[in-house]
Parts: sequence; structure tokens; C-alpha cells
Amino acid sequence: MAVLSSEAGQKPDRAAGRQRHRVLDLLREADGPVDAQGVADLLKIHITTARFHLSTLETQGFVRRAGVRKSGAGRPKLTYEPAPRLDYADIVALFATHLGGTAQEREARAQLIGADLAHRVRLARPRAESSIGDLVVATLTELGFQVRSVLSSFGEVTVQLCTCPLAEVAQSAPEVVRGIQQGLIQEVIDLNVDVIGGSYGVSVTPDPRGGSCEVGLVLRPTRVAASEREGV
Repeated sequence: MAVLSSEAGQKPDRAAGRQRHRVLDLLREADGPVDAQGVADLLKIHITTARFHLSTLETQGFVRRAGVRKSGAGRPKLTYEPAPRLDYADIVALFATHLGGTAQEREARAQLIGADLAHRVRLARPRAESSIGDLVVATLTELGFQVRSVLSSFGEVTVQLCTCPLAEVAQSAPEVVRGIQQGLIQEVIDLNVDVIGGSYGVSVTPDPRGGSCEVGLVLRPTRVAASEREGV
């Protein structure tokens, strides 16, 4: 088994990312603005760490300063609250809620949406000659996924993802997110068969623990009839 790429040595970054998500979740669930000390107390972390995460989230546009809270003598305290945002995760969450049908029907529809998304965000464009692993990693990276590793064994490629942009949606509608992931990657692969030198089928394995990490994409070579390859 050959390792094509890996993010070994980045565990501290992933740990910090998970802690930052906890800070953001806390602000979203709070009844009102929260200061750094409040974050530190509730999450049992050092106040310097809380300030660092709040500052980073503010820079990234996830939170905003809500104002200054005066508490008697001493330094006034900055408070923070979630910034108004409407990204595609919010849209997918609403879509998943109102899609209806069985889980299998929702996943099938989501695959069609994923395939269409590949065109709309211009991911399905022809690329320079590359391997199947390189093609999929480049596509996922453009979309904001974090690729943990890519393994190749006997022609089959397994891509392990850590942190999906739709992780929050996956908690309530895993079949929709799975369908979008599969449909999107399958479309990119199908339109680049000549570049990667073969056809592959995509299957998605979600995190068995129900989290956002360890989502796996398995890319298996498929046989394509000669008449289909020649466009007959």
C-alpha cells in the first residue's frame, strides 16, 4: 500500500480547530453576547486561549464584537456574538429539511445536485494530466474540505477527509451530505476520464461516530465498454 499524501504532524492544528468550533457553538447557543472570560469558564480553557480563538473567529468573519461590557472597576470587557452569515451550508440545511421522501430518495436527489454543483462552481473543467488522487484532492481542497490522507492499493484509492464544510448539516441529514459529496466527485471524475486514464466509481463512508472527521471516499476502477469509450 502506497501513501500518496498525508497530513501527518498536523494533529495540533486539528485539535485547535475542534476547540475553535466549540467556541463558536457556545456563542451560537448563548442567550446573548459572551466575553472571553465567559468562554474560558464555560469551556474550561485558559482566557488567553479563549481570546485567541475569538480573535481568529472574528478575523474569519464567524463572530463579531457585540459591544463593551463594564463591570465596575478595571478593564472593560469586549463581548462577542455570531456574525450574520448565509453560506451554502445554511442553504443545504434548509434544502435537507424540506426535501421529503425516504432517506434513499433524498440521497439520490442530492447526488444530482452534487453533479450540478460541480458545473456551477466550475469544478468539472478539464485539468492538466494528473492521477485520480490528485484530481480528487484538488477538487476537495477548492471546496474547503480538509484531506487527511490519500491511500492507493491495487488500483483502488481511499481519500480520508477531516472536517467537511457541511459537517453541521451531516448531523441531521447525513444522507443528503453523502449524496452531494458522491455526486460532485463522481461528476468531476466522469468528465476527466481521459485525463486520469480510467473510469472510477465513488462511494462515501461517513464517520461511524457521527462526527465531521474520518469521512472516507473510496474510488474503485470500473469497466467501461469499448463502445462507450469510443462514444458509440
